[in-house]
Amino acid sequence: MSPKHTVCFCNNRGGVGKTFMAFQTACEAARSRPDKRVLVIDFSLYSDQTALLLGGSARESFGAPMKGLQVTVDVTTCDTRAEGLIRDLEHAPDAMDCDEDRPASSSIFGTFFSRKRKTTFPGTKTQPRGGGPVDLTRYALRPHDHNPAIPPNLYLIPSAGATSWADTQSDHAGQHGYTDPPEETQIPLWARRGDGWLSAARKLRVALDALPDDFGAVFVDTDHLAACVLTKLALASCEKVIVPLSFDDGDFNRLFQDVTGNALFTDVMVPMETANVLAARVNALVFTKVASTKNEAFITEGGIRSPFKPSATVMAQMDAMARQVQSACQADERYAKLFYRDDAAENSANVSEAKTLVDGPSKPFREKYFSAMKLVPDLAANISKMCGLPICAMTSEK
Repeated sequence: MSPKHTVCFCNNRGGVGKTFMAFQTACEAARSRPDKRVLVIDFSLYSDQTALLLGGSARESFGAPMKGLQVTVDVTTCDTRAEGLIRDLEHAPDAMDCDEDRPASSSIFGTFFSRKRKTTFPGTKTQPRGGGPVDLTRYALRPHDHNPAIPPNLYLIPSAGATSWADTQSDHAGQHGYTDPPEETQIPLWARRGDGWLSAARKLRVALDALPDDFGAVFVDTDHLAACVLTKLALASCEKVIVPLSFDDGDFNRLFQDVTGNALFTDVMVPMETANVLAARVNALVFTKVASTKNEAFITEGGIRSPFKPSATVMAQMDAMARQVQSACQADERYAKLFYRDDAAENSANVSEAKTLVDGPSKPFREKYFSAMKLVPDLAANISKMCGLPICAMTSEK
């Protein structure tokens, strides 16, 4: 039976608070439901989620690794981290495998999951076995064992970007003609172009469905390089996507148009929906780092529900940006379909309700899809990130 919630956090711009939001959400979900396990998967190139959960982003000195990533390197291997998972998903049996004959090519993203992959995986402990889905629990560790501030029922499939980058130098040189060109199996799946990742995405979705019943939620942190295969894997396997929003108009518009081909909606989710491989639908667009004037729930004039009261100016800006999103959905059905799944497997009543919200008056649409996350004071935010201390675990004790 699949977890009740499978959620990925996505945006095509760094610094909007995506990883911080995912970190706080996952920890609070675990704390509030101690009878359920929560799984976090770190599909970010920078591995910031892993750093936060395993001890924080603090460094002993300039140039030293973040504390949490050093723990990751010390207690995991390339076979037991996210890169091992993706490699094993690629090679696990799947009758629907596609694009296996597509020629390998280099990628501007080709610097994260780094190990050379061989079909036999000599020495690995995570060699795929036929006859069943990939067992995600084989790659998961319990952050509480290394960072007591994290709830003990939270589990993490970590990644270690810096280590992977250092190990890819010899492969990277080969890709650019300095040595013999690499064979296809030497280029990590996520760094290839084309649709070769689709088979792994199908198998990841099956693996999520096969998690034990006591897993109540799965949260996937992705990279701000939205066009990266890592983000596509999450969008093709999770049921919901949460999009953090900043108030910068340029950043907001790049969800729809980006000259680098990295717009989350237009360049990533819409083509995936057109190809019928998008599983995730927009569940919420959350304004981040919003200052509060009163600590009580409030509804803006435009209908956005907030757990606190922002200033009048901020609320007006929230309403205006929400109006732009709904206008885009009403003008172009491709964007509207990112909010609901229009197929026979979906409950027709739910589809009808979602379509009505998108096409109807603005307030119901904003009430359904928009919210806000309070601005955390700088000191508290820095302590949370540097020490790997979730806000739900903070106290006034020294």
